[in-house]
Order: sequence, then C-alpha cells, then structure tokens
Amino acid sequence: MKEGIPTRQIGKTGLKLHRIGYGCASLGNLYRPVTDETARDAVLAALDAGVCYFDTAPYYGFGLSERRVGDVLRRRARDSFVLSTKVGRLLKPCADVDES
Repeated sequence: MKEGIPTRQIGKTGLKLHRIGYGCASLGNLYRPVTDETARDAVLAALDAGVCYFDTAPYYGFGLSERRVGDVLRRRARDSFVLSTKVGRLLKPCADVDES
C-alpha cells in the first residue's frame, strides 16, 4: 500500500484498505464505450496513484469490467490489491443478442 494514504481496517478481518477505491462500472461501458486499452490504462493509472482497492461486478458490461480489471491485476502480486465483486449472478452467453 502506498504510504501516506489513510487506511481503514475492515471489521475484525485484519484487512486494511485505503479510504478511496476504484469503482469499475465505467470499465464495463456504463456511460459510454471504453476501449480495452483505455480501461487498462485507467487501472494502471489508479495503481500508480496508490489505489489498491477495486470494485467490479458481473453486471458491469455483462462481465466486461471484471475481465478488464482482471487482465491488469493478474500480473500483480496478489497481496498488493483488494478486489471485490458481487456473487449470485451467473452470466450465460446468448447467441441472439445484438451488441451494436
């Protein structure tokens, strides 16, 4: 974790997070389309700025945000970030969906 950024402990878990995290809904094209490159650069910029908590969900672009965040974080030491997502949703491919 980057020094100087205030942290908080999460309950009695021993897990400490910076008080600011990255909500990744926009990486799933929430308000406008984002390229894979732009998404990667955004996650890398957050990491460079000391952000170590990332929140995503299957519904953020039907898995797109999770994939994009994962593409960057899988190359990082697992103990250098915290990733949260939502559970209880199963996304299944649908062949008859128009993605335009």
